Amino acid sequence: MGEHVAQRNIERHPSNRKRLRKQTADAMGRKLLDVIVYDRNCRIGHKLTLHEIEATEIGDWKMPDFRVACAYASPQGWLIVQDDGLTLTTAGLAAA
Repeated sequence: MGEHVAQRNIERHPSNRKRLRKQTADAMGRKLLDVIVYDRNCRIGHKLTLHEIEATEIGDWKMPDFRVACAYASPQGWLIVQDDGLTLTTAGLAAA
């Protein structure tokens, strides 16, 4: 009996990592949207400052996670990100 163990050849595709990052960004963007719509009871056009948001459950997020969430939600058309504020859009309310 041989004591050699066959090594599994697991391929790691860059596209898998990219897809995982996108899913993570999507999840964070949706979590941010849920906090704005459901926890803060915002409606279309309502603007929240970062100071108002840090008092919610996302206050424990690290800033890079928050930036990823904003960076994902903005191109989706869910939020308008300006300076230190987030404005909920019609698309954002519909996506929540």
